[in-house]
Amino acid sequence: RRDLAAREATVECLNFKFEDTPEGHFFEVLISATGELERKQNSRQVKQKMGQRVKGGYAVFQAPIGYRYEDVAGHGKLYVRDEPVASIIQEGLEGFASGRFQAQVEVKRFFESQPLFPKDLNGTKVRQQKVSNILSRPIYAGYIDNPKWGISLRKGQHEALISLETFQKTQDRRKSQSKAPARKDINKDFPLRGAVDCADCNNPYTACWSTSSTGVKHPYYLCKTKGCESHRKSIRRDVLEGAFEELLRSMKPSKGLFEIMKSMFSDAWEQRKTQMDVGKDELRKQKLLLDGQIESTLDKTMILTNATAVSALEKRIGDLESKKLVLDEKLQNFGQPVHSFSEMFELSLKFIANPWNIWASGQLSLKRTVLRLAFSERIAYSRKTGLRTPQVSVPFEFFGVSTKKYEMVHPTRFERVTP
Repeated sequence: RRDLAAREATVECLNFKFEDTPEGHFFEVLISATGELERKQNSRQVKQKMGQRVKGGYAVFQAPIGYRYEDVAGHGKLYVRDEPVASIIQEGLEGFASGRFQAQVEVKRFFESQPLFPKDLNGTKVRQQKVSNILSRPIYAGYIDNPKWGISLRKGQHEALISLETFQKTQDRRKSQSKAPARKDINKDFPLRGAVDCADCNNPYTACWSTSSTGVKHPYYLCKTKGCESHRKSIRRDVLEGAFEELLRSMKPSKGLFEIMKSMFSDAWEQRKTQMDVGKDELRKQKLLLDGQIESTLDKTMILTNATAVSALEKRIGDLESKKLVLDEKLQNFGQPVHSFSEMFELSLKFIANPWNIWASGQLSLKRTVLRLAFSERIAYSRKTGLRTPQVSVPFEFFGVSTKKYEMVHPTRFERVTP
């Protein structure tokens, strides 16, 4: 009021007359206090109603990316999948939980490679904070909570993008990983960067674009290890990657072995189905054990008076409740495969049959996946002799896929050397 008076401004209201008198000041304070009471009462009422809706498994805040609100009969406004973004997020979450994406940075690159995924920076980049939020929210697992309102994790009414087990795996992987900034030098221009070693020093090759005297840029791989014989010696990208692609083309089992592999997968699938009853009983035992641990921990909280100890036990109870929810979900879905046999193993069979086809797709995330799944160690490359014999992963080794070169035994004799 002093600031308004200093500027010779007048305050007017349609249903109240401001007067510079003791009576006018009293009524002004009275009306302001009444308005404040109404606002606080309304706020309390709204929070109570919203809290009750959250307790019932309904979201009440702005829909996160991948969902949108829609009126659903019997539910009112409910989260529904917002396609195609929902499917992109689902693939990213499942890929991180399964190890397809080794780090959050790779999930970020995957989102950026999807044209229909909304970008933040210049329409091309996704903020790392957005990726972290997506990976950490239980809403995508079909669950909802609000710690500020004292509402614990509970099953939501909306459709989940991933299972709660997948969500827990994601959180475990996030906790076990160290935070590292995104490396700008790992990109689609050099998919083998960090995956191929220099044969002279056994350190990974780096890569760069080199500008010639004419101003034309050329891609090269090179070793930056000081003291190495190949230090600063460039290898043309098409030479190294050409040798690697030739290696991939050769990595496929014979037709007979491939049919045996399909039969083994099918037998394992049927055998797994016969083990369902035993597995379900084991899950029930684990659930009973968790119930006992929760009850025991609750008894301890009733005895303790130290606030810090009680808080620690309450956190322990929350963790046990989360594990119990995972078991409940497993029991509910036990024996009900999410996909059919052909859907579950189609990609795996295609990959083992010919990993080159997946590499040739051009997607950096898929290329990095091929490198992780096809080889158990980094590949060594020599400037003089080319690719060394790589160590293939167990599936390729098991089915007789080998990149080693064999020759006939010498016609005269051979000697056995005992190590």
